[in-house]
Parts: sequence; C-alpha cells; structure tokens
Amino acid sequence: METTTINHGVLENKVSELRDEAFNEFSNAPLEFEETAAALWDGTQKVYYHACIANRFSENYLIYCNQLEKGIKQLGSFCLTKAVLEQKGIDFPKLKEMSIHELVCMVSFHFRKAHAALDGIYRDNNVLGMTYLDWEFRWVGLNNRLKATEIKIQKIKEGKINVDSILEETETFKGEKRTNAELQKPKSLNVNPAALPLNGAIAREMAKSEKESAREAEQIQKEKERMLKQAERLDRQAARMTGGIGLIKPFGPGKEDMAWVRRQNAEALRKKAEELSKPREPERIPGELTEAEARKVLIEDAMKRNDQTALLAIPKEDSNTLHDRWLRYTARVEREAIQSRYGPPPETRKALREKRKKKKK
Repeated sequence: METTTINHGVLENKVSELRDEAFNEFSNAPLEFEETAAALWDGTQKVYYHACIANRFSENYLIYCNQLEKGIKQLGSFCLTKAVLEQKGIDFPKLKEMSIHELVCMVSFHFRKAHAALDGIYRDNNVLGMTYLDWEFRWVGLNNRLKATEIKIQKIKEGKINVDSILEETETFKGEKRTNAELQKPKSLNVNPAALPLNGAIAREMAKSEKESAREAEQIQKEKERMLKQAERLDRQAARMTGGIGLIKPFGPGKEDMAWVRRQNAEALRKKAEELSKPREPERIPGELTEAEARKVLIEDAMKRNDQTALLAIPKEDSNTLHDRWLRYTARVEREAIQSRYGPPPETRKALREKRKKKKK
C-alpha cells in the first residue's frame, strides 16, 4: 500500500534555528512520468488559483502569470505523453484530471483577465497598458499551441501517429530503485555548490549558436577574400593599361580614364571588405530597445531604488529572465504614472484618511 507523505513548511521562529536535513531524506531514484507530471500538475494548479485571485494590477499577478505560462507549456507536453502511454494500455490514476481542456480553460481565464486590465486602464486612466496587451498575445499563442496538441492527441488515439519513439523516451530509467537509502557522503563536492548544472536544451542551443556564428564568420571571411582578390585584379588591369603607376601607354584616348575607374572600383571593394570585418550592431525592431539598452535602463532604475540584489542579478540574467524583469518594470512604471496623475488608489486614500482621523483624536 502506498504511503502518503505530509510535507511541512517552516515551523521554527528564526532562520538561524533551521536544522540540517538528512542527506538521504528523499529518494534519488530516477523520476518517472506519473510522479513528475502529478507534482507539476499540483504546483501549477496552486499557481493558477493565486493568479485568479490576485489583483490584476498588482506586481504579484504578473509574476504568477509568468510561472503559470511555463507550467501550462510543460503540462501540455505531458498531456501528449500521457495519451501515448494510455494508447499502449498504461493507466495513470493520479493524472485523471490533467487534460488539454483544463489547460485551455486556464489560458482562457487569464486572457480575459489581461484584456479587462488593458481595457480598464485605458478607459479610466487614459494609459495604454502594453504589459497586458503583451500578455493577451502570449495567452492567444499558447491557446493555439494547446489546440494543436489536442489535435495530435486525437490522431494518436485514432492510430494515425506512430507512438513508439515517444514511448522509448518515457520508458528510459523506468522502474529503477533509489541508491541512497543509506546515508552516504558525496564523493566530491562542487567548487560552487550553489551553481546549477547546465540545462541540456540550453547547451544544445549554445552549441547550435556557436556553430552558426562560426559558419557566418567563415562566409564573411570568404566574401572578404573574394573582394580583395577582385580589387587586386582591377589594379593589375589598370597597371597594364597605363604601363604602371604614373606611366601612360599610347593605347589611344580614354584608356587612362578606364584605368582610373578600375582603380576607383578596386578601392571601393577594399573598403567593403574592411566593413565586413567590423562588428555589426545588434538587430532591433524600430522604436524598441535592444537587450543591452533594456539592461542599462533596469540597472539605472535599481540604482535609483538602491536595490543591491537587483544590481547584482541584472548583469548576469539571461534573455528570458531579463524580459520578465522588464515586463514587471514597465507595469510598475505604468502604475506609478496612473497614481501620479490621479493620486493614490482608493484603498491607499482610505488608509490615509483613517490615519489622519487617528491623529486628530
């Protein structure tokens, strides 16, 4: 019979009183599909609930939305895997509630909530909430991906898609036992125990990016060499026409002019070749900031607020994390703009009135 583990939160009063945990407190048996999906389904449902009740204009709501989006994407993939395994006759009692339909309902709720926030700010405060418009597009995109996944699941159930390759991936390490039942000392400790291992997908993307950069650099070098060779060829032709630099052979009128044109073309080619060697400016959408410019704005904002944690984190953040921080920053700027134009929100005004009444007494 399976035992149910009850997890507890922080029961001590002080952080300094927190006790160390046993090295083998948890099993190190490789994760299997049902356990993984059930845990993430449970966590995502909790995030969904808090995102539903959070005030649509609060910073917490945007934080919840960001995490909810990640969870729904992963769970959509799990729904596909679940369909494959169920097609092979495997049952998952812990995942009966997990479905694409439930994920679509989550997305639909928050699309409507984001639109209500956008419409409300524009109607009452004459401010265009770009953060909420961005979320509308993100929810629509995720909704379309979920619907495409549901179509694929239906094809799997109808036997139109071969599921063997997907099955092999999910069966890897299945049924293996834990190896840390007895307390063990690690053979070696990392130099930096706080550092996380490099994600496999990220590693592949980095390798892919490096290959593309190397390929592009090779193409640029070949183009540069081609231009320089062509420039040399034009110089030689000009020299033959004039009998060498400063000498003009009697080839008839106009030969010296043609030589001059070839030399000018050769010089232009050399300049183009030189331009190819210069680093290019990052591509950008007109009217939008580059990642470097956005990072600079966020650092300046953190300096104004004396936020030392943000100052240390921003230079090291990857593009996705930086984008999430930028969305929170723009949402805060929008709220501050509203408050500066129309004063503090009603709840703040009420609190200030109560405070003034107490002072009078």
